[in-house]
Amino acid sequence: MILPVFLPHLGCQDRCIYCDQDVITDIRGKNLQTRIGQSLANRHGSFEVGLYGGNIFGVKPEALRRLFSYFNNHQAAITNFRISTKPVPLDPEVIEILKKNRVTTIELGIPSFNDPILEFLNRRHTAADLENAFRALTGEGFQVALQVMVGLPHEAMGDIRETVANIISLKPAYIRIYPLVFLKGTPLADMYEAREFTPITLGEAIHRAMLIYLSALQHEIKTVKMGLTDNEVIKEKIIGGYYHPAFGFLVKSEAFFHVVMAKIAETGFSGEVTVSLNNRDIPHLLGHKRSNISRFHEDGISITWQTTDIPPGTFILKSGGKETAGTIFETLTGVWDQ
Repeated sequence: MILPVFLPHLGCQDRCIYCDQDVITDIRGKNLQTRIGQSLANRHGSFEVGLYGGNIFGVKPEALRRLFSYFNNHQAAITNFRISTKPVPLDPEVIEILKKNRVTTIELGIPSFNDPILEFLNRRHTAADLENAFRALTGEGFQVALQVMVGLPHEAMGDIRETVANIISLKPAYIRIYPLVFLKGTPLADMYEAREFTPITLGEAIHRAMLIYLSALQHEIKTVKMGLTDNEVIKEKIIGGYYHPAFGFLVKSEAFFHVVMAKIAETGFSGEVTVSLNNRDIPHLLGHKRSNISRFHEDGISITWQTTDIPPGTFILKSGGKETAGTIFETLTGVWDQ
């Protein structure tokens, strides 16, 4: 079990133009020590603590030691810590404090591997900084994960390819994929309202997330989360972007729709088509509120399905006495330029 503790903007010298973590976590005005005490109160059994938000690497060593001291009364129950942070600054003293306090996993935020986009977002680091931090931290024995984003201003498909290439090269412990949202009161929201950039559609954001998700999965890199937590405070502040409470499900169902349609076109199937697949994949075949079934119908395909003992992500299509097999990874073929 991971017990999350949110530290909005802690250690951030500058704010990214899209960020308002007070809104995201809804913990404005609460003293840090009090917040931690409330998060851990009445907890039973052992648990891992996740320190999320802010930039732990930007916290001065003395303040970081004090932060960990707030957990002293619960040390017997805490198995270990994990943190999320920017990749800079990389201070050896901070690294030693993290190791001493049983931090085992570090999630590094890297919205894009395009340096001009990172500069536009006011991230105050480069892609090279991320790579240096990743290799240094893995060398120190930490499990290192990555948090990436889709739908950024000025983002092109080439940037998604670059993100995928770096994920595959670095082989993080896992990844998270976040769609960009425009939160009221942030510089990005002001730019959006002033029409200083043209956002992509939700469908395009889902498509880009799908390419990252499938590429990582194909190389046995797990995606532990796609999308933002369904939080009423966030909803009230969102004025644009790619928020959807079922974003991760939409990504997975989009992958299934793409590959099944591609296989149908490849084999020349028409009319009634039966899909044999793992029980876990039936919701992905049907789509959100059965939207994929409607899309198949619009293309003249009547889909039925049956469960079979094959691995998740694989399927068999049958129509007119013929059959063909496929996997969701075939979605990656020929879709990068769409």
